[in-house]
Amino acid sequence: MKLSEEYSIKVAALQSAEHQLTVDLSKRITPDIWLDVLIYFEHNLEQSSAAELYDALFEKGTDFAANVYLNEEDYTFFIDKIRTILARYAAINPHAWVELGLQHILCRRHVVEKEKASLYLNRGIDAGVEWASPLYLYYNYLGLLADIDRDIAKAELDALALGGDLWGIAYAAHIDVWTDKYEEVFDRIQLLKQSPERKILRHYYEALQFYYARKEDKGKRLQTLEEGITMAESRYCRFVLNEIKRAEAASIDEQELLVPEYRELFEYGMMDAAVQIALVKLQALGNNREKQDFEEPLWYLQKAYDYNNNYAGYRLACLYLYQEAVQDIDKGLSLLRLLDEKDRYVEAQVELAEILLEGRFLPRDEKSAFLRFSAMAEKNIAYAKLRMGNMVESGYDGVAPDYKTAFAYYQDAATDKLPQALYQVGRYLKYGIHGEEPDLAAALPYFEEAAGYNNATALTEMGLAAELKSEPDYKLAFDYFSRAADLGYPYAYYLKGIYLENDYHQSGAPQPKAAFTAFEIGANMQELNSIYELARCYRGGIGTEINLDRMIALYQQAAERNHVQALTDLGLCYEYGYGLNQDTFKAQENIKKAADLGFPYATYVLGRYYLTGLVQKDAAHGLQLLEEAAQKNVAEALLLLGDYFFFDYDQLEEYDKGFDYYTRAEKLGYLTEGIGMCYEFGVGVEVHPAKAFGYYKQAAERGNQQASYRLARCYYFGIGTEIDKAASFGYFMEVAQQGNVYASYFVAVQLLEGDGIPMDLRDGIEWLMKAAEADHADAQYKLANCYLMGDGVEENEDLALEWFERAADNGHEDAIRLTKKTRK
Repeated sequence: MKLSEEYSIKVAALQSAEHQLTVDLSKRITPDIWLDVLIYFEHNLEQSSAAELYDALFEKGTDFAANVYLNEEDYTFFIDKIRTILARYAAINPHAWVELGLQHILCRRHVVEKEKASLYLNRGIDAGVEWASPLYLYYNYLGLLADIDRDIAKAELDALALGGDLWGIAYAAHIDVWTDKYEEVFDRIQLLKQSPERKILRHYYEALQFYYARKEDKGKRLQTLEEGITMAESRYCRFVLNEIKRAEAASIDEQELLVPEYRELFEYGMMDAAVQIALVKLQALGNNREKQDFEEPLWYLQKAYDYNNNYAGYRLACLYLYQEAVQDIDKGLSLLRLLDEKDRYVEAQVELAEILLEGRFLPRDEKSAFLRFSAMAEKNIAYAKLRMGNMVESGYDGVAPDYKTAFAYYQDAATDKLPQALYQVGRYLKYGIHGEEPDLAAALPYFEEAAGYNNATALTEMGLAAELKSEPDYKLAFDYFSRAADLGYPYAYYLKGIYLENDYHQSGAPQPKAAFTAFEIGANMQELNSIYELARCYRGGIGTEINLDRMIALYQQAAERNHVQALTDLGLCYEYGYGLNQDTFKAQENIKKAADLGFPYATYVLGRYYLTGLVQKDAAHGLQLLEEAAQKNVAEALLLLGDYFFFDYDQLEEYDKGFDYYTRAEKLGYLTEGIGMCYEFGVGVEVHPAKAFGYYKQAAERGNQQASYRLARCYYFGIGTEIDKAASFGYFMEVAQQGNVYASYFVAVQLLEGDGIPMDLRDGIEWLMKAAEADHADAQYKLANCYLMGDGVEENEDLALEWFERAADNGHEDAIRLTKKTRK
């Protein structure tokens, strides 16, 4: 049945005395009887009971309770009826002028008439309704009306408040609590608490809870909300309390328990509650979504939008644009355009500009996007200034980047305390992007302020700054990185993982598993450094099991994005056949890419490839690349160049040059046996056995095998130190176990001769055999003598002759004379 028909039937029943009103008007009127009370009110406008009925309908109750579920036809009848009744009653009670004004603005958008709203509110002002003028000024400030400039409206509202007007104090407090004046609000609103009018008392509690929110005093805020509900029946306090409960809910199931409260608030006209119902329902849907799953959240968003909640319209548009199950691009774009053109809703304007900039749903049009952002910037929209800075910085529509102009846009946006703009100003100052000298000290206040708003990039910069203090504070740095990671900033997960792996923040011990988890989260967010670090974890078993397949896959993923270390490591894996089939061509291909991207270590590896002829030998080019790497302090390049000249790879006889390269590498903290050999043999420097011994010892302690071998020889022959055969045997054995043939020979000699250690012919022969089979000429000659004399083995002249001949073939002088062979 149509509402108009139902209304007529009830009117007829009332007129025939078949219908009598039996309602306790002291209580809130429920939706099911609201219409009955309205009919009774209409037919008793001139009776003394009309004032009580009016208060019950529009003060204790609300017309929304009866109209939110009406279809468009019934709603049109309903709103016309309400306006007609109020217009009649306003002649009796001027307060109804204000309510009539509200019925032209707090209604469904298709029947909003702002001019009439202003007209009726001004009639209320003229009639002396005490709250009409403050409300009128407040609505002009908010932009719901557009009769007065918002700054003028605020000034007039402040004047009322300073004059002690309670309604002026109430509405001014709602504005000031969100400004730098919020500290003044508490004292000013105390006058409201003494008012006998429940509506003013509601404003007191609602403003006070916002004050405590700004003070971050949760306890006082909760207490105020409870009092506002109990003492003033504030529906807004109920809504905020429900919001707090939702924020604290541990699960979506707990959030859904709050929906009935939101629904009741929605039925009393709070469209924000309808939006929250929709958001809870959307969150509960999970990933597997069908079209029918969206019916309820779409309904609530549409309903809130119908009642002028522009945010609901924006969310509705985004669902139609970006949610595949309900995608309707035309409908989504149409909603955004309506919000832009009719309501000047900023989020919709921003979204349209971003769509044009991205070229999604509409043809890419950078110029139009910039013009849109420019128009918003003229209205002092900070985000628009930020995006203009972004566009000018990167260049748009054929316009070259202009860093100084971009910096000016960022500075302008930063004055409005936009966190990302504050960060951008800090970034420009830190790196000197605006054409000035880098100035970290000037940048830090911007980073710090942005970090105070939980801007993840600024928090990360604060962490990096903590590392650069004269006394680095790594614990503070880790705290910043962790906070940024908790906010979902991918790069922060990489930094957090590095700290956890190495315990830079001195938590007590490295945490490889936690580091692995941080890298994994960052990698799942496609953070390039984290992808590489995760590959490294799989390579070395850091916080996880070694998994070469995963390692290679991650290296390849990072290499595709030109991560120079990943390219280099992947190249080395191809070189050595680690985790995949050996392929020297692919090795060189990846290493060259990294070198071309400017990675010094890759330049060194590429130089090594050309020097040694891994794919194609080109010693001159190899040396050139090694010199380039050496100039960039790649120690491995310096060491290889030192070896090149010391060991005279290409018979240049420029041995002395080796010493300079070895020395430069030492200054970088890198040591091999090279510099020690220079001092031992006087190559490029005066002979100094003691220094040679010292360098061998240092390099051996760092795990250099050849240095350990040279150190063993020092102890064995007394080079730069006292002869210590026991010490020499220890070092020879350590290196022999690593496969060093020369050390194996000395181990054998000491064991066979009991030279400084107990004799052990069996082990001695075993080590001697290893060296001899590896073509060590002295070992072959000695083994031949063992077979000839039966030392440690059974006497065997044939085997003796065989080993003499093999030693002779390897150039052993005594073996050559013995076998009467010439040296090859």
